[in-house]
Amino acid sequence: MDVQDVLAAFTALGAIFSGLAALGMVVVVRWQTKFGRGLTLESMSSQAAVERELQLEAQRREVWTAFLRASDAFVDAVWRLREVDSRSRAEELRARYQALMEACSELRLLGPDVVVRHAEAVWERCACMERYAVRRAVVRSALNALERRWCPGNAERCEERCGVSDAHNCAWLAHVMLEGWGNRDDDDRPEDLDHLEYLIRESGVLAGDSAAAESGVLTEDDLHWLLAVAGNPVSWDLLAAEDRWLRPRTGYDESRGAFVSSVRTLLVGTGGAATEF
Repeated sequence: MDVQDVLAAFTALGAIFSGLAALGMVVVVRWQTKFGRGLTLESMSSQAAVERELQLEAQRREVWTAFLRASDAFVDAVWRLREVDSRSRAEELRARYQALMEACSELRLLGPDVVVRHAEAVWERCACMERYAVRRAVVRSALNALERRWCPGNAERCEERCGVSDAHNCAWLAHVMLEGWGNRDDDDRPEDLDHLEYLIRESGVLAGDSAAAESGVLTEDDLHWLLAVAGNPVSWDLLAAEDRWLRPRTGYDESRGAFVSSVRTLLVGTGGAATEF
């Protein structure tokens, strides 16, 4: 082999190496492109996951807040129900309770389970209150009206102070009788019911059939509902107790506090702000 052949061989070999190098570059570029695309897709997927989580948290905050407002509005309606006209009480309570059930249903869809459990505990307390709220409003409105007709704490001296002892004393006796109604003997209740109606009518607390409900005034409809409730005095201690005594017994405040605590714990655990709850 002469020098010219050797040079030709080296030239051919160089071309082969150049081709291999170029092919290697193509492979490297393709791999870098594919790897870069993979990183980009992974980054985009991670960002989308974060955005979905943030959106879910925002939705959860919204339904948690809506549920809390709905439950508070319902409980507030329960305590104010005696101030509502007797013909509108059932509808007022039904509207509040329906809003609460809808809020609870939305909360169940978004979870998480730990918050849902506490929310359902709040709802159960409200459901229990709903079962006796209207009857309680009937009894409490009557007790409050009667109390305004006698001299609180000094009924025995009513004649000296007011000069209308008969009406005031009837109001006082009706009030005492109604407060302890649940303790009366079942056999005596029909006769006692007639006596209760007599005392209420003689107390001067009735305003008449068409009179609008006012503070300290009962209508004939109010009396009709009161006598109907008194005819079946189930859980009378819940119906007659003053708000300050009954409210702690409902368990609502305790269940509400547990719900709020569960939300705050979850938000702190995920790095969210819990100041709004």
